[in-house]
Amino acid sequence: MRSTMIKAGAALGAAAALLFAGTAQAATTVSSGHVDVLALAYDDNANKLDLNVELANGTVLEPADVLFDVHSAHQVTTTSATNCRTDLGTNWVLPRLETAGKLWAGWNTEALNLASFGGSVTADLLSYTAPSGGQVAVYDASTNTTRLHTDPACDDGAIAVTETHHHPTWVFTQPGTYTLTFQLSATHTTDGAVTSDPVTYTFDVG
Repeated sequence: MRSTMIKAGAALGAAAALLFAGTAQAATTVSSGHVDVLALAYDDNANKLDLNVELANGTVLEPADVLFDVHSAHQVTTTSATNCRTDLGTNWVLPRLETAGKLWAGWNTEALNLASFGGSVTADLLSYTAPSGGQVAVYDASTNTTRLHTDPACDDGAIAVTETHHHPTWVFTQPGTYTLTFQLSATHTTDGAVTSDPVTYTFDVG
């Protein structure tokens, strides 16, 4: 489970945006189309899990080199709040189904054999930063299952990745800069307990 959960205010969000802007020239901005935000892999030689970003064309990138642009086309207005999902009013939503002009964000385990990990690898949310009042939810609309939420009261601080390829719905409740730091953990059938290095993803919302 996550260790220390950090809820940043607007000032910290702004600082994070400025910090990232300083390295923006080296970053790839992804604003639409198919992208596996969590692309899982396993290094048999090092007995270590790896977490990357994979684009639709097969390009694999380090999460630190990617900025996800959750722009105004992702805005959805709700007439009532949904507990541990959406706030009343404007939310920014990455849809479950592919939609032109929007990010279609998911994950894949195609670079490892899930059966070798008992069918599941856990992506623990170690920490996050968000604009004031901002939360992130990841859920499966078809099964009504929350896969991740940044509010500890929602009790979902880790994603159990059990699919070869999957696209849930992502929700950001406020505009601003969000960072999510994940670490993979699992038990390999022959190598035992294995982990990845912590990696941080950055989303520019609004």
